Amino acid sequence: MLKRISHRFLIDLGEMEGDYRVFYLKDDITYSSLYISIAILGIVALSVMDGLLYRVRPDLDWWLIPLRGGYILGSFLVVRAIRRTRKVRIYDQLVFAWLLVTILFLLAFKFIHPSDYLRPAFYIVVPIAIHVFSPFKIKQNIMLALGYSVGTLLIDYFYWSEVDSVVWKMSLIAQLVGHALGLVTGLQIQSYRRRSFKAYMQEKDAKEMVAYMANIDSLTKSMTRRHFFNIAESEFLRFLRYRRKLSVLVLDADNFKRINDTYGHYVGDLVLRNLSLVTMEQKRTQDTFGRLGGEEFGLLLPETGLEQAKIVAERIQRTWQQTPCNVDNQLIFSTVSIGVAEAGTNDKSFEDILRRADRMMYKAKEAGRNTVVAE
Repeated sequence: MLKRISHRFLIDLGEMEGDYRVFYLKDDITYSSLYISIAILGIVALSVMDGLLYRVRPDLDWWLIPLRGGYILGSFLVVRAIRRTRKVRIYDQLVFAWLLVTILFLLAFKFIHPSDYLRPAFYIVVPIAIHVFSPFKIKQNIMLALGYSVGTLLIDYFYWSEVDSVVWKMSLIAQLVGHALGLVTGLQIQSYRRRSFKAYMQEKDAKEMVAYMANIDSLTKSMTRRHFFNIAESEFLRFLRYRRKLSVLVLDADNFKRINDTYGHYVGDLVLRNLSLVTMEQKRTQDTFGRLGGEEFGLLLPETGLEQAKIVAERIQRTWQQTPCNVDNQLIFSTVSIGVAEAGTNDKSFEDILRRADRMMYKAKEAGRNTVVAE
């Protein structure tokens, strides 16, 4: 039944459960620090009240002082510890230990505070607070709250035998009402948090997808021209400031129009996609690869001189020459011409390097295609 209620009101986050707890960890730490501080103030206020009520029993009051003092000190240390932690597991352990100690602490005071017509209203605050403020799952909260309520009622029934049956029944009804209110409120709060988190993640995923679609060419899975140029401009500014090596490759599929005319645009698209994938397999993580337009691509190589860039270009050219496209069990071979240029002191913008690399690519075409030409 409890599982059905949980599934009815609470969204199952599945693999996002851990992310959900991490997402709300800072808020949980803030709320936990607040209600532990309120509990400390409550114990201080209770100490003042008992100091007035137990003037005739100073021995009892003195016995309570170290116990309450220890609880207040322990609670203060728990607040300090949870405010420093950044791990959900450690936070859960600290809060669960504090809740368990608090329940035992309050039950211990039941042995000196018999129920009367006023105290049931005070005792229901504890289970309500557990249901509402505890960061744990509903099942754990119910177990903690029920543990306190059962302990309270058993102490009244067996230890305080002189407690009026009407008072005991009032306590029982008050506890049941408290659990009902606390459980419903806790379900609503957790349901709202989970729905808010799921909506946030969906919005975040949507934004990332939009950014991905804006920056990645849908056909070749390489960067779009705009995104490629944005990164290239940043790398060129880095070159101007630190004079670090920077090279550019311009790649152009050979006889691409003939492939389109002979086999159709589907095969042409497949050739471009495979060429893009082969190039991305050959590049380093820090390199930037993008589609400049049509069958032309650019590869930006930071921290790379002209000779090293030429080696990379030749490796791409050889690999692509040996990688046919399989279309309906027919192998279609293609080649690529590549131009290579390195940033120099006379370059004023990234376009200057790209223009030289583009000229080298056309020289490769003039040299018979399927080759690499560097400055």
